[in-house]
Amino acid sequence: MEQIIETTYGKVSGITKNGCREYLGIPYAKAPVSDLAFRHPEDPEPWDGILKADKGGRNSIQGYSSRHYISYTGQDCLYLNICVPGEDAKDLPVLVWIHGGSYATGGTGRINEQSDDMVYDLTRFANETGAILVDFNYRLNLYGFMDLNSLSDRFDANCGLFDQIKALQFIKNNIAAFGGDPANITLFGQSSGAACILALMTMPEAEPLFAKSIIQSACVDSFWTPEQGRKITKMYLRMMGISRKTPEKILSADPVKVYRSNRKIKIRVRAGGEVTCVFSPVIDGKTLKDFPGKLVTGSGKPMLIGTCLREADLFTKGLPAILLPYAPRLFKLRTKWGKNLRRRLSDDLTYKVYKKPVLDIASSYNGNVWLYDYQYAKACRHADEVPVLFGSKTEPGRDARSPENKALAPDADALGITLRKVWGEFASKGEPGWGMYKDSRETHIFK
Repeated sequence: MEQIIETTYGKVSGITKNGCREYLGIPYAKAPVSDLAFRHPEDPEPWDGILKADKGGRNSIQGYSSRHYISYTGQDCLYLNICVPGEDAKDLPVLVWIHGGSYATGGTGRINEQSDDMVYDLTRFANETGAILVDFNYRLNLYGFMDLNSLSDRFDANCGLFDQIKALQFIKNNIAAFGGDPANITLFGQSSGAACILALMTMPEAEPLFAKSIIQSACVDSFWTPEQGRKITKMYLRMMGISRKTPEKILSADPVKVYRSNRKIKIRVRAGGEVTCVFSPVIDGKTLKDFPGKLVTGSGKPMLIGTCLREADLFTKGLPAILLPYAPRLFKLRTKWGKNLRRRLSDDLTYKVYKKPVLDIASSYNGNVWLYDYQYAKACRHADEVPVLFGSKTEPGRDARSPENKALAPDADALGITLRKVWGEFASKGEPGWGMYKDSRETHIFK
């Protein structure tokens, strides 16, 4: 029987899939187009009648054309999805996924316009945990994180983060109508999505909107200072052929030219040895007061945080052998020349970018914190745990049950069940099942 849900903006109906009720493509903000482009999001307009939430919405415009598997994109992208297990949900814990992608790529909507396939299938996760699963799109790359505000007040700062806050406000205010407990919302995210959660934990606007956090392979230090953000912005505008005195011309920029400039600036920044994501949020002193890795340690929210054993393999595997001897100096590492240089270089980069910042947070965190390390033998590079965690398709070639997945083998399914159980226990009870780091210095190993 179809269930009609009354939200604060109007009624919605969904679909039934794999024993769950799904509500797909619910607008949580006005479309950020025209006068609202590059502005902080506004509440959606109320709608009359019943909104058919039966298909995923558009994803944010992608940062690099190589990410072409997500082709259903546009500036009108601020939509969320809610997956409810069973029929009679009441006061269920809520897990909210914030996707990664270097603040530049990814999404949670339909992969293409001709198909109903979503980037993430939430049903297995919801069924096994007994929690409501929610995910949403937010603006990326130029549209969500370029520091145009430093050149003109026509543009707001860190729009992508404020999209996330607007989505969380919608969830907080409406999840009870879907059977969720608004007092028990857990954010979980990976890579830049995890770094965004750290930022949200330091922002007064977001602090009351969730109770707990799960931080997966966060690029903890991937934020720009005001000086760096302004420099990147000016460089980008030059690539676009736009004067820094007239940044408003970006409003009518050709999308093809945007794609090309995105790729060019990524190459330019990486060639300088910078590991910070090109489109990172800016510590502007207003929307973000300081680096989240510093401020978040004062939080009292329960946190589960960890990394993959060989994060940097994703980035060093394709590095030409002829460049290996120069890589340590380029990336400001102390890796010495010698045998197994690629392996040692990757391990040193993993420690610098991922493991040490996470250990620093865990060691000085004010609230309860638990630490994990993902060491699945077949593959434990950056992002390899994501399809295992969801136990379903997350993007083409990354299906947890597909032999085509370079990261996975049949035994990954059992590991995925374990991960979902732990994530679900943490969402439900506020602890994952092993000793807190500040008491035991324990790092739980998943393998």
